[in-house]
Amino acid sequence: MKLPPDIRARFREFGRTGGVARAAKTSPERRQAIARKAAFNRWTQARFGSTSFAAIGLPGGDLVDAGLEDLANGQVSLASLLVSLAAPRLRREGVPVTVTDDDPDHRLYAMLSQTEGDLAHARYNAYRQRIVSFANACSSARID
Repeated sequence: MKLPPDIRARFREFGRTGGVARAAKTSPERRQAIARKAAFNRWTQARFGSTSFAAIGLPGGDLVDAGLEDLANGQVSLASLLVSLAAPRLRREGVPVTVTDDDPDHRLYAMLSQTEGDLAHARYNAYRQRIVSFANACSSARID
């Protein structure tokens, strides 16, 4: 890969010390999250030809991308709970999912109950259908 001249000049000036200094200021958890995200992007690029599921055009890819990023960063969100809920199926399809939540099913429904009220059950089923649709599309979209 050919780098622009200004970037090459900055590399010559600072060398590796800039990255090492920045890494020393970053927490171990954040470095680990960055490394997981980079590894996942390499895996997705090799397996599907793109670094994100949304760019590939898989149904629910935006939710899975957001959920995987939230899981890597240790955040609890609707997307991370949905990915945690579907982790066994996603693993069978080859998506590297690391789950940290014990009961994502109940936590997802409770989160939807707070935000959606009476529509929580319908929204819960709709999200589950989206993740199943993603898993089905994922199994047929592999390029390997």
